Amino acid sequence: ISVRGMSYSSLSLWIYSLVGILTLGVSSLLCRWIPRWKIQWTMRPEHLGEADFAVIEDEFGSISIEGIRRRSYGGTLESIFGSLTRKGPLHGHNDDIVSSLAMFTHRYYRFVYHPYLEKFLPNACWMDSRWTRSPTVIRSGLTHDVCGLRTAIFGNNNIDIEEKSTGKLLIDEVLNPFYMFQVGSIILWSLEDYYYYAACILLISASGIIETLIETRRNTRKIKEMAHFSCPVRILRDGSWQNGSAEDLLPGDVFEVVGSMHILPCDAVLLEGDCIVNESMLTGESVPVAKVPVIPSVFGKMRLASSTFGSDIAKHVLFSGTRLVRVKKNTLGFGGVRWLDLEKHQGSQRTVIGAPARATAMVLRTGFNTTKGALIRSILFPRPNKFKFYEDSFRFIGVLAVIALLGFLASIGNFLRLGLSANVIAIRALDLVTVVVPPALPATMSIGVSFALSRLRKSHIYCISPTRINVCGKINVMCFDKTGTLTEEGLDVLGVRPTDAESSRFAELVEDPCSLPVGPAVAPSAPSSAFSSVGSTFAANMHSTLGGLASLDRSSSMTSPPRRLADPSKLSLMHALATCHAVKLVDGQLVGDPLDVKMFEATGWVFEEQEGEEAVGNPQVKLSSAAVGRTAAMPVPAVVRPPNTDRFTLDGAGGTNVYELGIIRTFDFSAALRRQSVVTKRLGARYNEVYVKGAPEAIRELCYSDTIPRDFDSVLLDYTNHGYRVIAVAGKPLKMSWPKLQRLKRDAVEADLIFMGFLIFENKLKPTTEPVIQELRAAKIRQIMCTGDNVLTAISVGRECAMVPEDMRVYIPRLVRRKEIVPQQQQQQLTNGGGHSEPPLGSDSSTRDSNGNGNADADIDVRAMVVWEDAEDELRVLDPYTLEPRAATAPVKDRLVSSDMAETSAEMQRQQQQYFGWLHNYTNPDIELLSSGNYCVAVTGEVFRYMMDTAPDVTVGRMLMRGAVYARMSPDEKAELVERLQTIGYCTGFCGDGANDCGALRAADVGLSLSEAEASVAAPFTSHSTDIQCVLEVIREGRAALVTSFSCFKYMALYSIIQFTSVSILYEFGGGLGDFQFLFIDLFIIVPLAIFMGRTPAFDKIAPKRPTANLMSKKVLTSLFGQIIINSAIQAIVFRLVKRSENYSPPVREDPTDVDSLLIRSFENTALFLASSFQYILVACVFSIGPPYRQSNLRNRGLVTTCVLLSAFTVYLVMWPNEWANDVFELVMISEGFRQTVMVFAVSNLALSAVGEYWLFPWLSPYMAKAGRIAKYMFRRHVLSRFRRSYSRIPDYETSMGIVGSRSGSDTETNVHANCAAAMSTAKYRYDSRHPENNNADGGGSSSATVFFGENEASGPTFAQGDTGHHLEDGREPPTWEEITRKTEFKPFKRILRDMGIPAWY
Repeated sequence: ISVRGMSYSSLSLWIYSLVGILTLGVSSLLCRWIPRWKIQWTMRPEHLGEADFAVIEDEFGSISIEGIRRRSYGGTLESIFGSLTRKGPLHGHNDDIVSSLAMFTHRYYRFVYHPYLEKFLPNACWMDSRWTRSPTVIRSGLTHDVCGLRTAIFGNNNIDIEEKSTGKLLIDEVLNPFYMFQVGSIILWSLEDYYYYAACILLISASGIIETLIETRRNTRKIKEMAHFSCPVRILRDGSWQNGSAEDLLPGDVFEVVGSMHILPCDAVLLEGDCIVNESMLTGESVPVAKVPVIPSVFGKMRLASSTFGSDIAKHVLFSGTRLVRVKKNTLGFGGVRWLDLEKHQGSQRTVIGAPARATAMVLRTGFNTTKGALIRSILFPRPNKFKFYEDSFRFIGVLAVIALLGFLASIGNFLRLGLSANVIAIRALDLVTVVVPPALPATMSIGVSFALSRLRKSHIYCISPTRINVCGKINVMCFDKTGTLTEEGLDVLGVRPTDAESSRFAELVEDPCSLPVGPAVAPSAPSSAFSSVGSTFAANMHSTLGGLASLDRSSSMTSPPRRLADPSKLSLMHALATCHAVKLVDGQLVGDPLDVKMFEATGWVFEEQEGEEAVGNPQVKLSSAAVGRTAAMPVPAVVRPPNTDRFTLDGAGGTNVYELGIIRTFDFSAALRRQSVVTKRLGARYNEVYVKGAPEAIRELCYSDTIPRDFDSVLLDYTNHGYRVIAVAGKPLKMSWPKLQRLKRDAVEADLIFMGFLIFENKLKPTTEPVIQELRAAKIRQIMCTGDNVLTAISVGRECAMVPEDMRVYIPRLVRRKEIVPQQQQQQLTNGGGHSEPPLGSDSSTRDSNGNGNADADIDVRAMVVWEDAEDELRVLDPYTLEPRAATAPVKDRLVSSDMAETSAEMQRQQQQYFGWLHNYTNPDIELLSSGNYCVAVTGEVFRYMMDTAPDVTVGRMLMRGAVYARMSPDEKAELVERLQTIGYCTGFCGDGANDCGALRAADVGLSLSEAEASVAAPFTSHSTDIQCVLEVIREGRAALVTSFSCFKYMALYSIIQFTSVSILYEFGGGLGDFQFLFIDLFIIVPLAIFMGRTPAFDKIAPKRPTANLMSKKVLTSLFGQIIINSAIQAIVFRLVKRSENYSPPVREDPTDVDSLLIRSFENTALFLASSFQYILVACVFSIGPPYRQSNLRNRGLVTTCVLLSAFTVYLVMWPNEWANDVFELVMISEGFRQTVMVFAVSNLALSAVGEYWLFPWLSPYMAKAGRIAKYMFRRHVLSRFRRSYSRIPDYETSMGIVGSRSGSDTETNVHANCAAAMSTAKYRYDSRHPENNNADGGGSSSATVFFGENEASGPTFAQGDTGHHLEDGREPPTWEEITRKTEFKPFKRILRDMGIPAWY
């Protein structure tokens, strides 16, 4: 947003008030609707530090004015802006005292003025510099003085929504442009003696205002109740624990986390203890999430300006509004003993030696700065709709107003001829405006959306952004997560494939993991370590109590042992399955990731955790307070043991059959690293055991090469090709003391591993997945799978659900890299920084110019290249730049691309040159596959990242168009994929189950979360259903709502033109429509029909052709103007014929001197009223679209009943008139013959309108489009060309239309880029792989390409013969008519579709 300082100008403000009085408030009303005018009129620019008001303009052009508040202060600059003051050249001023604060609040964001930067900064990203400089001191809490300063900056911790008073709501509603137009219309109608009609409209408007007020108050109170929360908390202030309210919390406060909270009151980082929370409100993921104490490095990664964090940070953060499932005080914070010592001075008693006395957290954000505040703000201030329908509708209203003006100008002659006074002429002119621009138009435009929302709600699909409903009807690509979305959430364990050390191959599949050996070959000597589910304590240095067993763990080495010392016999695959997980125990139930739960349940082992004070305390171990310190016993979070074994107790009462494993440290699963690890210790063992599980590719790189089975690739390929999910397991023995083990970093734990085997899961498709995918394919809506799973597994699932047809070839990329770019470096960056701080692999393989293409002139070493290979046939590859299929006559030799690693840059370049040479000599274009286009690519996450960072935009666009499967994608890469699809013109939907999909759900045009939460910050749509059937519902209802909006708009527009035509014709002799005639038309015909038109349900099937989404399209305009011609012609003919009917008499006034009054009773009035009444009804029938977007209108009983009743009543008025009807509607008795004529014209009108709407106008619309292009060309060619020299910004029309080239036939080369001249919209480009020397040697993309039009390669368009005598100023000949009428405005993805020959369903 941009912020400008403003102050009122006394003189300007006085003039503004005076003009407002003189114009009866009209000028003030206009300035209220257009704030920019008021700002320019009444305010003067002011320095931000001295301004009284802040004028805020957001990215969408919305302007608001906020008052700047000032108050005294006394703190330092750093206390206001936190760590921001320690960055940049002004860091020396962070201790400066600020005497006063200037701040304002905009949409519940609070902005504070920075005196040195001279700008307002939001306090949402505030961080205390101590959190990163000396994080151990944060456990001390805040002092009273600091609390006072921070209260001035942040206020109370509440989400208090301002509830406007009834009077203010009433004023805001009444002063709405729509209602002010109604007020003006009512006054105008009263001046013309339309009292009954004016009274009815006034009553309807008043009831609408009251209903809106009630609904607004109800919604505001509902949101207010949802937002407000407060609970008692214990806060650490001035070194002591104090009872307080959650509203008193401030950033930096330390508070106690207790189970009685239920709902978390703020965003906070967990310091001590561990928690399990339900974050369905935040992510849509209903699986409980475990939270662990924060570590110091996390504070450096935090970006508090974002409402959510990455998984590496989120696991430490308790988010406001999420539900607390369980809290335990069994885990020390990073402050260790220092934090334990703090409790001594506060009189707290620990129940377990080495465990904290309470679970504590530190406040990060409060109020509207929290995640819950972001959700409430997104509901209160939704993003403006980018849908062009609303923008086009206002343009068309402007067109209607111009029509009214033209009609009035045409009627002026009649008014002057009739001798009307000036004031009557003005009233008649304004009356025409109210006729052409119907007051009910804005309301009818939202009817379809309202009914669609109601139907979705019945299907348990909830929407927090109703404006997205119409956008759902435009979706042409739908992205799906795999696990939990396309497949079942729960996984079934197929079995385990352990390794056979003797044969260096995999052993046979063990279908029942319970049959695996319980422990390693090396058995423990005796139960000598003390940890159990009863008293979960681990002996570190307790010589006096446990007999000096701590010496067993002493080790000074933190590095992995050489291969010869890593003994595989000390490891157990059963131990790995039983411990390498993040399962928690809540109320006796295992909760956590479904994969982890299934894996542990398959072992049959028992899992026990510390449950609380009563479970944590070990009655057999009684230590004095003097024993607490660095040598005290340390808690073990969890213990597992085989079934039918005894617990270990210190007094030996637990039994003799004791076998337990303690889980000492856990490194949670990281989506970026694609793995998870634990450190465990077996009872009585002299060493620890490290177990790691994750993606096979990731685990393989961490293991000793001689422990990898020789059939690793073949076994993995076999399982993944059959759709199984494969998890690799590895481990190592680790001898290390407890203190060192607690300081051990993740990369040291997960290195030098011994590969142990595969764990195979069966992930079944949901029953509804395949039918939904089939229907989307039949509807020509592209489907994309975007998952974090293995690429081969994803392809298998894609084939199983028909997302990838069985006969479609799939190409998989392989990234060949320099050896210097090892994955471990990336993982180190991700481990330390939470993401890649610089572009990964190959980021400097090409220098991108201003257009984003590779620069062929840059002398940069080659770091990587992508090789595309068929998943099933090694003789089939893709051209690396054009992605066109090529068939090899000989397989690629191993020496060309020997592995995914090259030793040096020179070797990397040699491999690339050899590979291109092989492409040139041993491959040919696969003409058959190229012509059919029946192939796709499956992109891995690392290749996606490489392509986004280094590949030419043309290649990226083609990859996006061919990509059917995206595997091993991180959450950020999923969101980037969605954004990239949008940049090439797709209207993108994304369906996921929350968790890792939040970014993509928010980025998509339509995000649909499968969750039990009614409202989620993750997506605008939330479905309680767990299958993707809801996707079809959303698309169907979106299309129905879109069609309804167009139908209602067209109906209301045509209704106004019909009425305008009637009034304009009657103005010829000073006539008009009567009071009850207007009343009958507007209230009894238009309103019921407009409402019931929107009640038609969505069609059962999704049609291949999407409904039009452009109100100004040629199809819509041809239909609308065609109907205008038909209906206006019918009225004109009826008007002329009535004068020739029997017993016709010219209209005569009762008082010949009263020329200003309207003449109502006349044959002309009666004929036009009856004919137009039929037109209003039949037009509703014609415009009410049924299949293929909505069900048949016969299913809409309300519409059918209304049409039948209104038609019957109108027929009754025509054929059987009576005195009562004639008196009410001010009609005259017309002859029977003319009555029959009216009926004939009504039937003819219906037939002509129907034929035109369904056959004639669709056939004419392409020709109208061509005529429009010719008119546009003629205007720009012959009118604007005269001003080109004066107005240099006007582009040459031929260039802007893509009509470029030379008739000379010389070759023309142009830079291939997605944003090049519009000539690319009709051009094809091809990479010359047979002559790679003509392309960039560094893999950055082709620097040139041949442009040709149609099917014939040439330097320009194909021109017609002749017409060579006229040339443009630059020597080029003018284009032909065929070229002028050719459509050149294509969305980028359609251009790529055409160029690559991709099938229409794609």
